[in-house]
Amino acid sequence: MKKIVLVLVGVLVIASALIAVPVSASNTGTTALTGNPASYVSITTSEASIPLTLTPGSTATDGTLGLTVSCNDPFTITVADNSLRSSELGYMGNYTSSYVAFPLNTTLASPIGLTGTTVTTTTADTVTSPISTAQTLYTGTAPVYNQALTPNTFSQQVAYTDPVLPAGSTYRIDFIFTIIPS
Repeated sequence: MKKIVLVLVGVLVIASALIAVPVSASNTGTTALTGNPASYVSITTSEASIPLTLTPGSTATDGTLGLTVSCNDPFTITVADNSLRSSELGYMGNYTSSYVAFPLNTTLASPIGLTGTTVTTTTADTVTSPISTAQTLYTGTAPVYNQALTPNTFSQQVAYTDPVLPAGSTYRIDFIFTIIPS
């Protein structure tokens, strides 16, 4: 009987030890954070207006236009005539307070040209005159932040046969520059 009591006492000691030892339980939850940065593009021009000195028999040039671009993706920059004329896009045309056919519906004989300058990962592309619809001026192969693209040089041939406009009129062309993430 002594053996049975010792065995029972041993079992009770083991059982009470199991009760005294905390039971380790595990309860987990997982959380995944996800995100993707929004596409960011920005383009600014350094000049709102560039006066060209048009001298017959010469080519007027100006390289003061700078573009500052930011894009968190590779990108392209296009340029297009934004004059809103119905014809002769890519040519400097008669302008008073708007592009008008009166008193003189004319343009310079030669289209205006534009060349950019390659800077690090941004390559200047060849723009073919006349610049009527969107043409690629730059191709950026990597993200950039406040990258200065300069000079951008306009060139305008002036012929002896180009008409002199009446007072209050001038030759003008408006361009729009657009940055597009790839």
